[in-house]
Amino acid sequence: MNRLLSPTSRNMRINATTRVAAATLGAAAAGWGASAVAADLAVSVLDGAGHGVAGIVIIAESDTALPDKHTPHTAIMDQQHMQFVPRVLVVQTGSGVDFPNSDQIQHQVYSFSAPKTFKLSLYAGHKYPPVIFDRPGLVTLGCNIHDGMIGYIYVTDSPFFGRSDDSGQLQLHGLPAGNYTLTAAHPQMQEAGGGALQLHLTLADNTHATPVFHLSRPLRAEPTHDGDRRWSDY
Repeated sequence: MNRLLSPTSRNMRINATTRVAAATLGAAAAGWGASAVAADLAVSVLDGAGHGVAGIVIIAESDTALPDKHTPHTAIMDQQHMQFVPRVLVVQTGSGVDFPNSDQIQHQVYSFSAPKTFKLSLYAGHKYPPVIFDRPGLVTLGCNIHDGMIGYIYVTDSPFFGRSDDSGQLQLHGLPAGNYTLTAAHPQMQEAGGGALQLHLTLADNTHATPVFHLSRPLRAEPTHDGDRRWSDY
């Protein structure tokens, strides 16, 4: 299985081997079982003070190939106030992403990232069909007109993914029994080596596991245009 976390075009790299911890959460079993006995995960992401961290991408990847349980769909990454909204998105391989421009000015969205290279020429409103992200990895987005606009799309082969909520938690349901690599990633992570965090899990049928990621450092502050007069002309 192809892993996530390929280099970005702006050298904000996620190192998939930076930090690995082992956690055994049950005896392994083979195959998909019935949905009533599949495993569930309640993942938590905490900062150094024990507070939940929102917006962290969580992906559970099986060590063996699984049937595609979820149908890829179309996600939306809008452009509002010269920012990508949401700034960080996670989708399954084969999904489309729609890039409407809700600003009153034109943008030109592009990416040079290896998993998906594309350019949407200067536009406003809703001009282009969804862009299909057909290779796993981390895609960094920019605007050729506004250098401060940066967005990120994590693309994964796994059907089990999401982002932590305001309390730092994410619920994942219906995982078949087996071995998994659980990854917590964000472009602004400042963990050792600048990498993501990982846990190795063994899930049994009817397991309700509660793995916890502990961030050793706060996320880097997001870039902002507040107070910068260069942006007031747009």
